[in-house]
Amino acid sequence: MKRNDIERQLYEEFNKQKPDLFQQILEECPKMEYPQQKASFFEQLKQALFSRGFRYAFTSLAVLVILLMVVFGSNPATPQAYSILAIEANPSLVLELNEDSTILSVTAENLDAQTILGDMDLVGVDSNVAINAIIGSMLINGYINDSSNSILLSIQCIDESKEEELITTYTEMVRNLLSGSAIEGSIISQRLRFSEDALALSEQLDISEAKAELLLEIAEVDPRSSLEDLAKLSINDLNLLLEAKNYALDNIHHSGSASTLSVLTMEQAYDIALSHYGLDSTTIVEYEIELEQEDGMLLYEIELETISSDYELIINAKDGTILTSSDNEEPVIDDTILSTIDIQTILGEKLNLNPSLMQEFEIELESENTIVFYDISFEYGENEYELEVDARTGEIYSNSQDESGYDYDDD
Repeated sequence: MKRNDIERQLYEEFNKQKPDLFQQILEECPKMEYPQQKASFFEQLKQALFSRGFRYAFTSLAVLVILLMVVFGSNPATPQAYSILAIEANPSLVLELNEDSTILSVTAENLDAQTILGDMDLVGVDSNVAINAIIGSMLINGYINDSSNSILLSIQCIDESKEEELITTYTEMVRNLLSGSAIEGSIISQRLRFSEDALALSEQLDISEAKAELLLEIAEVDPRSSLEDLAKLSINDLNLLLEAKNYALDNIHHSGSASTLSVLTMEQAYDIALSHYGLDSTTIVEYEIELEQEDGMLLYEIELETISSDYELIINAKDGTILTSSDNEEPVIDDTILSTIDIQTILGEKLNLNPSLMQEFEIELESENTIVFYDISFEYGENEYELEVDARTGEIYSNSQDESGYDYDDD
């Protein structure tokens, strides 16, 4: 059979089928996410299906395939999916549902999610039953408990006008399930968009797209935030940070309060700071404590102010470990502080020097960790001395000198 005969036979056979095929496509198109695209799509489809050039250019079939893929293959949901629900409490799962809220597919986004699913087959199950099973498994496996009560729910629906209703429905459903297990849950919910930025971030940081979209929302209102650092936080820790910062996130809904059982209270952090600096609370004229995060760790940044001094301390918000500390003190001068003449006399005795021959004598009173000391420098003959001396006892803490001469070491 010649090539022209083959093409003509294929064309005639296709023509027999195309009315039914076109009708099937018409029936499927109401499921398109953007109905306004239908008109232009139909025109292109008709041209591809009914063009007489089709019988002479068999490769036109590729055009048809591409058009069908645009309609049925480009959405994140399967062709039959009416909505998508992503559930994350560190285990991350994505459910696809039809318009009757029946589960069409379940995807485990990480190993924790595989643990949650176990041998459960939720396809074809009503969403109420499926969500009940998932939340129950999270409770049994310890991913949700009194100290970690936060869940991220992310919703996408073909009918965008229904998304707010679905967010409310699923939020109440999950909170009721947790309440039935004596846990006051906290739900972060958002509209899911599967943006290119979120997809790229999820691949870069190995997180779910739902979590990536939440992090991008945070970074938009607070550009100081590090996406890499935020990605390391659990959902409950992220929730604690959102509450502490009180961010105004347009696409984010919040219900309930994140559990604080896994972190120190601000009162405990305050006591740690007082103890570290040896201060009494009655001496504090002002203080500030803020919950921050760095490299996936929740921190307390603490600032204390007394009449004479300022103190700063950063501690791990979960175990109280002191990470950094500093103070900027203005030492209090009292009767116990040695005078400059007293210090010169003591140095003369300790270093075997004549105080009257000390030139360019500079002395500055400083304080560190409640210890008051003098920072001293002077020239003596061909030598230069730099010392730190206790301002009350005259004990030499450090001593260095240029050129040759006596190098005092109190040890």
